Amino acid sequence: MQINITFRHLDSSEGLKEYVRRKIGRLEKYFEGPVEAHVILKAEKFRNEAEVILRGDGLDITAREETQDMYEAIDLVSDVLEKQIKRLRDKRKGINKKGRRETPPAASSEETIPTEIQVERVSLKPMSVDEAVEQFSREDRTVFFFLNPEEGDRLCALYRKGEKVFLVIPE
Repeated sequence: MQINITFRHLDSSEGLKEYVRRKIGRLEKYFEGPVEAHVILKAEKFRNEAEVILRGDGLDITAREETQDMYEAIDLVSDVLEKQIKRLRDKRKGINKKGRRETPPAASSEETIPTEIQVERVSLKPMSVDEAVEQFSREDRTVFFFLNPEEGDRLCALYRKGEKVFLVIPE
């Protein structure tokens, strides 16, 4: 991890630099590739501010904390960054390269998604509703399509739900 430290209105000290390297350096374990961190330490009157910009693995993460003690500000900003990195990594885990979720959302227990679709080609014959009901009762299907000459050769369907048979006529 490459760490750049900038001091504004504050004298640089080796102790502060080493503390920053130790606290920010431990965030490297969350990244796979090279990581660059830019740390800005500011002092204004009684306020001490620590700002960190992390770049790596396609992420740009920024955090800023302000307290009366510089060491406390560094601690707080490293904690905030760690939370942000964990949240973003968990969010990215379920997304593939095209930006879509890897696993579809869980369906309710009542709905089942078919894993295999069987295709059956049928020839549509013009027939009256009575003829269609008679042929449908002889076959072991849940849906039966036919052309209805009474409706201007419209495609109609019969389907079975339980013991009842329903006729579907499109408008």
